[in-house]
Order: sequence, then C-alpha cells, then structure tokens
Amino acid sequence: MKAREPYPGFVARFYDAVYSHIRSGVDTAFFLEEIAATKGKALEIGVGTGRLFVEALKNGADVYGLDLSESMIGKLKEKIPPEQHNRLWVQDAVDMRLPYRFSLVIAPFRVLSHLTAVEDQIKCLNSVWSHLETGGRFIFDLYVPNLGLLLSGISDKTDFEGEYEPGKRLRRVTSMKADLINQISHVRMDYIWDDEGTEHRQSWDFAMRYYFRYEIEHLIRVSKLRLDAIYGDYRRNALDQDSKDFVVVCSRS
Repeated sequence: MKAREPYPGFVARFYDAVYSHIRSGVDTAFFLEEIAATKGKALEIGVGTGRLFVEALKNGADVYGLDLSESMIGKLKEKIPPEQHNRLWVQDAVDMRLPYRFSLVIAPFRVLSHLTAVEDQIKCLNSVWSHLETGGRFIFDLYVPNLGLLLSGISDKTDFEGEYEPGKRLRRVTSMKADLINQISHVRMDYIWDDEGTEHRQSWDFAMRYYFRYEIEHLIRVSKLRLDAIYGDYRRNALDQDSKDFVVVCSRS
C-alpha cells in the first residue's frame, strides 16, 4: 500500500470557503437522494468537512462518515452535535475496519482518484464489499479525463480569490503536470492568505490518478463487487462524447 498524505490543516481550514465557490454542487441532489432512499445505514467515504453528510444527518438519515484526514474530520465535528461524533472515523478506506455493514456506501467528488496504485484500488473495492450488506450498493464518481488539459497542463492558475472570513482575503493558485504513462496528475496548490495584517503562504503537492471507462469496468470485475451501471452524469444519462463524469454504481450480490 502506498502512503497517502491526508489533507493538511491549512487546506481543511479553507476548504469550505474555496469549494462553496468553485464546486457547482451538481452532485449534491443525486447523492442526498440516494442516501434518503436507503433504508439501512449509509457510509460516506471521503466525508471531508461534511458537504453532504451534514445535510443528510439533518434530514434524519442513519449516515456515517470516514476520512483519512483528521483535520477535515475536525472541521466537520464543529458542525454537528457532540453526541453525533461517534458517526465519524479517521481511517483509510483501503483497509478500513468499521463496526457495521451498510446498505449504501458512497465515495463522491473523485475520492478514488487519490488511490494511485492498482493494488490499493482493488483493496479499496474489496474493503467496501466487506462492509456492504448483501444487496447493498457502492456508488462513486470519477472525472472523465480531458486529454487536451492533460497534454497542456496547468501553470499557476488562480482558481479562487475571495474572502475566507469577513475582511480576510485568500487566493489559491493551482498548477498541474500529467504523467501520461502512469496516468497520474501531479498537482501543486499554493494558498496565499492574510491574517492580522500578515501574508501567509503554504503549498500542497499531491497526486491524482485519472481513469478511463474500460479500466474502471475491469477493476470492478477483478474485485468482489458487481458492476451495475456507469452513467455519464448525475441525472443517470448514458456515457457519451460530452460526458464529464463517470458515475459508477456497484453492488454486493
């Protein structure tokens, strides 16, 4: 298993401020509807700061969350009552050991892209299988690779600039270079913010694996899961040339 770095504290600190602006929320209704339709327990892998989890919990779902990053879980705990903190775990989905089986497991917002090694991808799929009830489903998404962007890369692009608190500014600058042979995007994000009149800057370097359609199908077939469908968007439309997302539905027979 390759070591994965959890989200650093400064990324967790600014996560909501950044992604409330640059993430469209196109997947929100889809995943919340799937959780609401689940009769048993639901687990969100990569729960982060609770973009979906908090709303699902408010809606009365029997929902649980797992994340590799203690700092992200810490931000989420600030949003929910202390008596609900036992619904959250800091663990790696590749070898998670949880006390329940679930009717639904979700891994939204490209969680599996953080698994760059094939052995970890298969281990994660099988770990999910072992935590599903018979008939339970696993739903995750991945982005459809933009070949032009992979070839050209990204150089010092400001993808967020605004306030993270009233009167306090934040800017995020992103660069990306793709390793085409190993299907890995090497990403660097620079966070520049002011606090008490002083400018601060910290960088985060990480790798993201990108996947193609038949690779996804093959990974699931060599795992214990059964592939039910791959959609091209969150409205369950078929994959086509204009699809931006893989929305993958699997189950435990």
